Amino acid sequence: MNGNQTISEKELLDAIKNLLRKSGHLNKFQAEMRAKVTEILQERQVSQNSGFKSSGVPKPTNEVLLINELVKEYLEWNGYLYTVSVMTSEAAMPDAKKTRAELCAEVGVKDDEKSSALPLLSNIVAAYIERIKRKINKNKKENL
Repeated sequence: MNGNQTISEKELLDAIKNLLRKSGHLNKFQAEMRAKVTEILQERQVSQNSGFKSSGVPKPTNEVLLINELVKEYLEWNGYLYTVSVMTSEAAMPDAKKTRAELCAEVGVKDDEKSSALPLLSNIVAAYIERIKRKINKNKKENL
């Protein structure tokens, strides 16, 4: 482009957007924006609803907290870090992250070399599927 040509505002914004996308920052900014919007909307809902006080919001059960932690570990393992940031904000998850050992203890799973290669949620689903297959095979053998 020579000195006599000017670029439009749209072209400039498109160029900046493309640079951010290529560098990987665009997704991060979008996720941070979603998390912040979610937080603001939650705060607004609490403040506009006079009978709804933040202290009156029911605390999630231990099971819900555990499931959220398992999903969070799965998302992190798959590299969905921006999704994790939105989920953490939206679910009002505690700042303190549970270790894999703590999650294993809560779920009642023994982690070994093979299982530690995958997120716990994947291991739980795989074990459940295997259990169902064994039951089906057992029922088939009994009915023969």
